[in-house]
Amino acid sequence: MAKKNNDFFVKKKDWSTVKDELLGCYFKPYVSKIFHTYRPLVYVDCFAGKGKFEDGNDGSPLIALSIISECLESTKVQNPVIETTFIDLNYADDLKNNLSAYPEAHIISGKYEDNIESILSNKGNCNVFLYIDPYGIKALQCSLFDSFAKGNFYSIELLINMNSF
Repeated sequence: MAKKNNDFFVKKKDWSTVKDELLGCYFKPYVSKIFHTYRPLVYVDCFAGKGKFEDGNDGSPLIALSIISECLESTKVQNPVIETTFIDLNYADDLKNNLSAYPEAHIISGKYEDNIESILSNKGNCNVFLYIDPYGIKALQCSLFDSFAKGNFYSIELLINMNSF
């Protein structure tokens, strides 16, 4: 079972702020561009955490949902289809509370490795964006990345934080 880092979400650390800025800088133009493919966008935050830090700072789920909302308000594309899924093993209940303003967001309590294939199983012809940012050092199952490459997606983007020494 994964280690539960009880103090991880107390205060957002500088390095976490930088990672979230990178997500924001990349994801906003990506969403704007992807809308013009006229294909659904499937966004999955594979290690979503609580969505918000106890000090009031937004985590990656709220940052991504805010960007999607901004892009929806500014696009000329008619009725873009977006599906958002947030996976977390330890904090799904906190995540549900912190994302309550986004009832369309799917929240899954469990491990990324146990859920990602079923989430993506019927997403052929979709644009898929996976945000893979485990808190702490994790051994990621790289064979899953190979299976993503073989998927029948219109496009797939993986933004991966490889936290290692």
